[in-house]
Amino acid sequence: MNQIQYTEENISFLKNVFRKYYFENNHFPYLYSIEKREFGYRKFDSLVVRHLSFKNVGELVAELMRNVPLDVYYSNAYYGLPSNPIDEKQWEGADLIFDIDIKDLDLPCTHEHTYYICNVCGYVNSERTLCVNCNKGKTYDISIPCKRCFISIKKESAKLLDFIYCDLGIKEKFVEIFFSGNAGFHFHINDPGLRILDSNARANVTDYILGNGFMCESMGVRKYRNGFVIKLPKSGIVTGWRQKIASNLGINQKSELKLKNIVEASGGYEGFRNELNKMTRKNGVPIDGPVTNDIHRVFRLPGSINGKSGLTKAKCDDLESFNPGNDACMLSDSEVYVNLKTKLKINLKNNTFRLDDALEKVPSYVAAYLICKGLASISNAQ
Repeated sequence: MNQIQYTEENISFLKNVFRKYYFENNHFPYLYSIEKREFGYRKFDSLVVRHLSFKNVGELVAELMRNVPLDVYYSNAYYGLPSNPIDEKQWEGADLIFDIDIKDLDLPCTHEHTYYICNVCGYVNSERTLCVNCNKGKTYDISIPCKRCFISIKKESAKLLDFIYCDLGIKEKFVEIFFSGNAGFHFHINDPGLRILDSNARANVTDYILGNGFMCESMGVRKYRNGFVIKLPKSGIVTGWRQKIASNLGINQKSELKLKNIVEASGGYEGFRNELNKMTRKNGVPIDGPVTNDIHRVFRLPGSINGKSGLTKAKCDDLESFNPGNDACMLSDSEVYVNLKTKLKINLKNNTFRLDDALEKVPSYVAAYLICKGLASISNAQ
């Protein structure tokens, strides 16, 4: 949840630039079956409105223009009566969603671009602590992802695509990839054959992609008395997780003796199980399990503005070449003055901004980004 306390001036500015965006970008081409979706949004005071429904995109845009929310959501589910209470909506199925975020990668560069903001006075502290400015507030952290962050998450996203296409056998025509608008990627699977999967089935998919529960026995290594025995599975080790582990171990279907030596070198059955756990953590993808498992979840609307950054949830047609700071930065270029809370450097729309002064004149898209991050406020010196 966004913990930023917005001033009236900041809310007025953000609503103006958000409203202009929705007026100019009112098509939402990746929104399917709108009449069967539940919609919701988060206001600038963090209040969430849910159980809305619209017959067409025009009605949705009218609502966005009228209320100009901080964040906009829609359900992954299809309902007969989407505006009804949750147990009366008449669930008809749900898209399969995968969410992967930079914060879940535990990257070494994170501390270099993390800021700790007081939840009372908004002061930017140097570390997570009781605020040194007001001595009252606790700090929450926000991050401005760097180039290395996006290189790393793109690698994980490519691994996820391999699971989707090769392991799960989902056809490419059913897969859409979106930049979340902040620090992650969303994978929407709109295969009609998968919509009926219940929460338990989706949880099994999540565990598979994370690598949870992979056993030594799956590789033909079984505990026996005080030792172990090896018998490679007759079905082979050339697909799925078996293939991934076999590749890591450098073995094939004829490598029972080599596998025996590996297990012995690992310290026997228990030692080999520990090694397998390390391999599954390395080869799995750290998706957000609750997102995938929930068949009633409201999810960020493609084409909407992410209130944590002012960037949009943008379609990603080519994962390798997609540049979030350019391709998802869609707000106005008109210049405004902002009061900065700290010195920083950011890259947006192919421009590098080195901001060193307390008062800076910047494009509106930069101002919105910094305000949404809690690192600046709109200035009266306009």
